[in-house]
Amino acid sequence: MSSASRRKVLLMGKSGSGKTSMRSVIFSNYTAKDTKRLGMTIDVEQSAVRLLGSLVLNLWDCGGQDAFLDNYLLAQRDTIFSNVAVLIYVFDVTSEDWDTDMRYFEDNLVALRENSSDAGVWVLINKMDLIDKEDPKRTKYNERKAEILALDERVSADVSAAGTCRCFPTSIWDESLYRAWSGVIHTLIPNIQLIITHLTFLRDLCGAAEAVVFEGETFLTMAKSGSPLDADPNDYDSTEVTRGYGRLDRERFEKISDIVKSFRKTCQRTGEQFVGFESTFDGCTVVLEPLTKNTFILIVTTDARVQAGFIKYNIWQSQLHFAEFGTFSDFTRKCNVCRTTIKSVPDATYDVKTDDDPSVRAWDDVGIDQATQAVERDKIQDLG
Repeated sequence: MSSASRRKVLLMGKSGSGKTSMRSVIFSNYTAKDTKRLGMTIDVEQSAVRLLGSLVLNLWDCGGQDAFLDNYLLAQRDTIFSNVAVLIYVFDVTSEDWDTDMRYFEDNLVALRENSSDAGVWVLINKMDLIDKEDPKRTKYNERKAEILALDERVSADVSAAGTCRCFPTSIWDESLYRAWSGVIHTLIPNIQLIITHLTFLRDLCGAAEAVVFEGETFLTMAKSGSPLDADPNDYDSTEVTRGYGRLDRERFEKISDIVKSFRKTCQRTGEQFVGFESTFDGCTVVLEPLTKNTFILIVTTDARVQAGFIKYNIWQSQLHFAEFGTFSDFTRKCNVCRTTIKSVPDATYDVKTDDDPSVRAWDDVGIDQATQAVERDKIQDLG
């Protein structure tokens, strides 16, 4: 069993850009309205969030006042910027001192590349709700984005294996915040390709259009079946095309996150517990169920012949194996999907003693008996 994997994430930006507000919305279940009572961050606030079994997000929320920013770059440079997995830098799109903002960003980017050259950089251009009415084509955002990417290209030009820089328009008042943070979490998940491959297998087994995994507390999107999270319609796989994937709302994951978190707050006020959701609508059936201790899975089918009970049964069958992805680096459960894909996954091995024994069923064998599942469940009941 692997020890906890702690990934250091820096949250930085000038004071008033909205860093602490977005952190509170994502990780502390604040509403956008609730954030108005938050004060400024003093120096560095650290928090640890367990996201998937052994994955722990070590979030450093760094105060954005000038004195603190200067201190990070001088007295605390090595402490702040060493061993970083991701830098999330927040800009206020309405800032009237953009040149100064860019200068601070450049200083931080240089320090990051010196100490954690392979760290990913996620730039969130925040408070888009304040300019969208007067700039519906987002001309200002695109100009800011071009400047930021050009700066990163210049700073990272001579850095070996420099991490990728991405930009997102965000606002705490809509779903864009969840889309950006889901992208961050997705890049930090170990064995992500294995999870995607298994989700695709489960989707096809259920005759569904898609299968999506959400983190249990934040309800950020962690992974989905088939094409990448932000795939262009031209990149959809054949199953997504034939099963009506293109007809689904492109912002559905973020809307689901927002709706579920709001509904769970209502459940808490009434003393109820949210355990899942299933419903059949005109044209689709939706099932949202726990997958592991730390995750939920959403499966959507547009095939009227597929019943919710069938989907839930297949989810239940897959829970034990999915639990291993957050806990092990070596996979010891017999699995046909793992056997064929493990070679392409860094730092993961498939070494199952019973792999050649036909009397031992793989988790993904159709029709595995209930008694075997019950024994397996007892063996790993404490896994995430």
